[in-house]
Amino acid sequence: MNMEDKKDMQMIMKKHINLGLIEPGISAYNSPGFLIRNHGGIKRGIFIKDFAKYRKNFWPLLKETESAKWKWEEIHTQRVRELKQVCNNLPKLAIPQDEDELVVYTDANNYRWAAVLMKKITTGEEHCRYTGGLFTEQQAQV
Repeated sequence: MNMEDKKDMQMIMKKHINLGLIEPGISAYNSPGFLIRNHGGIKRGIFIKDFAKYRKNFWPLLKETESAKWKWEEIHTQRVRELKQVCNNLPKLAIPQDEDELVVYTDANNYRWAAVLMKKITTGEEHCRYTGGLFTEQQAQV
């Protein structure tokens, strides 16, 4: 999203907030985490709650130095097993229809943005799509 598009989006969001069509809120997802896959220029994401918990044990493996050699330990195996279990239990994505009532939840900080498209059903909401991205350096300065 370029700077002009970001400003347009902010203006549209403000207009809809002022009309009472949407209301700002705090994300229900306390510790966001997205696995982003870029395929042919199309970004698709999978939201995994508390993803940072699984990721943090692997960062030291990426920083191999002469004094600290790469070493796989039991905690890494356990985190991979836990992450596989979480991935096996991810909600299936619903396909929205024209008549469905849709809700978009968004969250952002100075560097990243994320959105979840949900479909309202009688028992609550179903996930339809996740997406997210990084702001460019210019966008982050606004």
